[in-house]
Amino acid sequence: MLAGIGLFFLSACTVPQARIPPGTLPMAYVPSIEEEDQAEEIFIDLSEDYTLDVTSLQHDELQGMFNNLAAAANINPVNWKVHLFDDPEMVDVRAIRGNYLFVWSGVFDVVEDRDEIAGLLACEIAHSLARHNQPVEFSMATEMLFGVTDVAASIGLLVLSQGAVAVSGTGMSRWLYVEAADLDDLDRVYDAQQVQEMADIALQILARSEYSPEALLAFWKRAEADHEVQRRVKRLSRRISPAERVAVLETAMQGMSLEKEQATEPDAGDELAALPMAAPM
Repeated sequence: MLAGIGLFFLSACTVPQARIPPGTLPMAYVPSIEEEDQAEEIFIDLSEDYTLDVTSLQHDELQGMFNNLAAAANINPVNWKVHLFDDPEMVDVRAIRGNYLFVWSGVFDVVEDRDEIAGLLACEIAHSLARHNQPVEFSMATEMLFGVTDVAASIGLLVLSQGAVAVSGTGMSRWLYVEAADLDDLDRVYDAQQVQEMADIALQILARSEYSPEALLAFWKRAEADHEVQRRVKRLSRRISPAERVAVLETAMQGMSLEKEQATEPDAGDELAALPMAAPM
């Protein structure tokens, strides 16, 4: 319970990201060398645990889908690396900072068509475009708390070990919080604002591509209704239930429909201009 209270307190002390207005497609960015190096390290670690697939038809299809979505999102696929891991039991898609996109082959077993896979890819691309996968920023008060906690932990270890163990502890509290709150690169859990922004951006990308935005909604509706699919996509869901994802997507789709209606409605000036002029007396 105390740990939960601590996480809540620290979450309240993080610096929130600026909101992305609905209908906005964020500009792509080129990752720094440091970000690419960190992403490459994660890729190497994953390659030790999973078999990398670079020759199958699924790999080629996946790369083709990503290229299509990249064009729709106005991003250069050259700045991204897409990797497919062969593990039928693993159903997951993850985009990490540094523009690396990881897909596990189990995804192909839970979708009904390529449009659904494209929808899941679009979601991760959207999180990256919105910079949701960047390191969380903490307020000054929280940074001070981290510092005090690190010093206290170092002194405590020194006293308990009677001087035998001396640890600086610098950054330890921050690391523990990031791990406990699932804010590290591979296990990132997004908040409600970020999920809503992701849905809006992903649907925009899909609407501009050859893939159906409705397919993404259909996938999560099926996961909501089918307990076996729901079980398999538990990791993919990231603590957000299929029902919650359905609600978020439906809200985003309603917003898109409203924007289209407003864009096609003539304004009052246009209507007056279209009226026939009365003949001069």
